[in-house]
Amino acid sequence: MKHTLKKLLLLFLFIYMGDASAQKAGVLVMAHGGSEEWNEYVRKAAEPLGNQYEVEFAWGMANPVTLQQGVQSLEQKGVSEIIAVPLFISSYSPIIRQTEYLFGQRDSLADRPMPLMHHSEHYVKMFDVEVDSSQFRHGMLFPTELPQISKKANIEMTEALDSHDVVAEILRERILAMSENLSDETVLIVAHGPNSESDNEMWIQTIEELIQKIQTNQEEQTGETFRQVFGTTIRDDAPEPIFNQAKANLRMLVRQADMSGDVIVVPLFLSSGGREHAVAERLEGLNFKWTGETLLPHDSLSDFLINSVERAKENGVGM
Repeated sequence: MKHTLKKLLLLFLFIYMGDASAQKAGVLVMAHGGSEEWNEYVRKAAEPLGNQYEVEFAWGMANPVTLQQGVQSLEQKGVSEIIAVPLFISSYSPIIRQTEYLFGQRDSLADRPMPLMHHSEHYVKMFDVEVDSSQFRHGMLFPTELPQISKKANIEMTEALDSHDVVAEILRERILAMSENLSDETVLIVAHGPNSESDNEMWIQTIEELIQKIQTNQEEQTGETFRQVFGTTIRDDAPEPIFNQAKANLRMLVRQADMSGDVIVVPLFLSSGGREHAVAERLEGLNFKWTGETLLPHDSLSDFLINSVERAKENGVGM
C-alpha cells in the first residue's frame, strides 16, 4: 500500500512538473530602440523581470525580424507562453496594430506595412519573400505585404504605456522638478503623436487622462493643483500641412500661456536621444521651462513592466 501511494505521489509530481514546464512563461519586451544608451535604459527597466522569467527584447517599429528572433529565442529556452509588453507611448498606433497582426491576433493588416529601417536583408531571407528595387527608398524597405511570424508558443500582448498610473506619476515628478509656484504655472505635456486624425484624437484623450491623474495626485499630496495643464502632439512624421499646423498650435499654446504666468513644457517620450529635442527647437524664441527629461531613466518603469506581466498572468498566461 505504501509503495502504491509513493508511486501515485511520484506520478502526480511528474505530471505537475511536466505541466508547469509546458506552461513556462517568458517576457518579450518591445521598444523602438535607439543608441546603446537608449537600449540600456530599457534593459535596466526590465531587469527585475529576469528574476522570474526568461526575457528577450524586440527592437524596432513592429519589425518582423526582431519579433521573430525574440519569439524563437524564448521558445528555444523552453517557453511556451509569451507575454509581449509594448514599451511604447500609445496603443493607438500602426506599430501596435501591425505587431498584433504579426503575432496572429489580427487576420489582416489594418494599415500599410511599416517600413523596415533595419534588417531588410534578414527579412528577405527569414520570410522567403521577393522584393525589388522599387521597394527601397531612403535606405529603407517598404514591403507591399507582410507574412505573420512563425510561432509555437501562445502569445499574450499587453497594452502600451497609455495613461498608466506610472506614467502620470513620472510626469508629475518631471513637472515638480521645474516648478516654483504651482498656482502661477501652466504645464504643457507634448508627445510625438501619430499621422492619422483618428489615432491623434485618441492620443490627446490619453494625455487628458494623464492630466486628470496628475492634478488629482498633486491635490492629494499637497492640497494644490497646477494652474493649468494642457496636452498636445507634434506629429513630425505627418504630411507637411499637418506638421505645420501642429507646430503652429504648439507655439500658440506656449505664447498664450506665457502671458499669464510661467510655462513648463514636459516631453511625453520614452527615452532621451530621440525626437524630444524637436519640441524645444520648435519653441525657439519663446519663454518656457524645459529640462527635456523623458520617462526613462526612472525606476518606476520597472513597475509598469511588472504590472503588465502580472495582469497577463491573471488572464491565465503561464498558469
